[in-house]
Amino acid sequence: MIPAMNIFYRIMLAVYAFCLMIMSAISMIITLRRELSYRIFEFYTGNVLQNFGSRLAMFIISLVFFVLSLVFLLSGFKKSKEKRAVSKYTNIGEVKISLNSIENIALSAAKKNTSIREAKAYVYNIAEGVLVIMRIVALPDVNLPSLSEDIQTRVKNAIEECSGINVDEVKVFIENIHTGYKSRVE
Repeated sequence: MIPAMNIFYRIMLAVYAFCLMIMSAISMIITLRRELSYRIFEFYTGNVLQNFGSRLAMFIISLVFFVLSLVFLLSGFKKSKEKRAVSKYTNIGEVKISLNSIENIALSAAKKNTSIREAKAYVYNIAEGVLVIMRIVALPDVNLPSLSEDIQTRVKNAIEECSGINVDEVKVFIENIHTGYKSRVE
């Protein structure tokens, strides 16, 4: 799914950034102390490049960093408009519906339930339709399982009726219960 891939991508980016930070720190230290550069070079040529296993390991590590650099560089050039819309093909041609529009349909359907104080909708384009994640602040004294089920049904039916796009899953996350009290900062 899209959210899981996003987490994996962020973890890769964090590890990559951490390794670059370490290499940058080593580079700064070598710049300040020239004699260290000679020692590191002697160690590298004397110990690492003499052994085939060490050379292979260095090549693989360098290749992984090169591929990660290329992936992160090319990820900046992805078309975000294609990602933020769902295409539907009819007899006459293609119809694109933005995910923002689908989010607004989901919000409108969810807010018809009077037990909701606030709602946010997030829609992700997946292979066979869309994934909808609803974040809800409910009013107190509400049966949360029945509220969640009602929201799921309303959102799924509204999106499928209005747009004709298949809703694969509707996830409801009850963020909070509205108490009516505003927290005070002292």
